[in-house]
Amino acid sequence: MRAVLLFCLFMITLPALAEPVDITHRFGTTRIDAPPQRIVSVGYHEQDFLYALGLAPVGVHEWFGARAFATWVWADDARKAVGAEPQVQRGFEIDLEWVWQLQPDLIVASFAPMDAATYAQLSRIAPVVGPPEGFPDWGAPWQEELRLIARATGRQDRAERVIADVDAVLADTRAQFPAFDGASVAVAHVAGTKLVGYGPADGANRFMSDLGFEIPAEFETLASAAGNFSVSLERIDLFERDLALWLGDTAGRELIEALPAYQASTLAQKGRSVWADEDETGAMSFQTPLSIPWAARRLAPRFQRALRGAEPD
Repeated sequence: MRAVLLFCLFMITLPALAEPVDITHRFGTTRIDAPPQRIVSVGYHEQDFLYALGLAPVGVHEWFGARAFATWVWADDARKAVGAEPQVQRGFEIDLEWVWQLQPDLIVASFAPMDAATYAQLSRIAPVVGPPEGFPDWGAPWQEELRLIARATGRQDRAERVIADVDAVLADTRAQFPAFDGASVAVAHVAGTKLVGYGPADGANRFMSDLGFEIPAEFETLASAAGNFSVSLERIDLFERDLALWLGDTAGRELIEALPAYQASTLAQKGRSVWADEDETGAMSFQTPLSIPWAARRLAPRFQRALRGAEPD
């Protein structure tokens, strides 16, 4: 009797894959025969999705930030809740040998620097979940990415609850700050001596749209296939909107604020710029079910102050 009870408890802890599932993604179809026990994430932000689903990966791929376990502040409680202390691969490209050494039974690569050749190599190690089909590189909505990972791990019901919870935070934030509705916004990044903007499909711009902001229509025309565009520092006028959210570091801010064109802009004269700190920049880049609510709660009051011309920083 005790053995039967222990078996039942063990089965309750497993993802609910009652039978093999076929996962269709950009690189084809992957069959997963059994609940995965050793998940390795080779993309840049998938660890957040796994933690949101209550799963503990054994390996993750660091994007940037040099955080412990490649986990940022908004996701660390969720990581601890599942007891995850994953091995971390550093460097831009996927390290195939590192993946192989971890002996995964599922590889999550839904937001990864992966082409068809790399997918084929990874597939020789374990089943691979690639990016959602039908979207450009780095351009799939986070909801579709979460649902794809959830299907591969038998966590569909939990995924829908997570999506509903995030939607509720965004809706509540939008209701709390009605001034966001219809206000124009530019999300920008300083890269060397270039200003980088983003098309409407970019995750950060989707986030701003969900809060009620409008993305300049010309940004869609300017954006490349990668979803962004870069212009010289002289084109500060492209980012002169009701609100500008600047992602980057102190050096980038100093460079922008020293520009005569910026000093003469309404962004400077009316305090319409919000300068994201390191964690806020990370959250706006990650755009995951864990970073989005955190960013909404943290940034919305600052957006409100900037729209009123009172953002102190």
